[in-house]
Amino acid sequence: MLRIGEIASLMNISKRTIDYYTQKGLLNPVRTDSNYRMYGEDTIQILRLIEHYKTLNMPLEEIKSSIKMLKSENTIDKEKVEKHCEQIAVLMEHLKEEIKAMEPVLQKLNKDEKEILVNKLSLQGMTLAQTLLLLFG
Repeated sequence: MLRIGEIASLMNISKRTIDYYTQKGLLNPVRTDSNYRMYGEDTIQILRLIEHYKTLNMPLEEIKSSIKMLKSENTIDKEKVEKHCEQIAVLMEHLKEEIKAMEPVLQKLNKDEKEILVNKLSLQGMTLAQTLLLLFG
């Protein structure tokens, strides 16, 4: 178990941000007898998920719903899973549009610059494809 300052330092975020996420119900600390908030090891994973979802412009309420779905042990709410998959599809469509909009800029890159981008995107694309295959395969 870690105190708020330890988590903040470890994740390079402010205590205030952790407080905010706690108030919003994204994080669930345990209170000690002396009323300190102690955060479990899963807090690090949750904070990483929050930051990831924030980069995708996902609202905090949707992030909270996704985290709740991921944390549920045996119960599966098919409606929530479908909604989450729809959100992923929307994000993928958005990425497709972003790439299409970037096409004129990409055409102006030299061979080396293109190769660097392709390598970065290929690695991420392969990881995404493998994850999708595992989930739906």
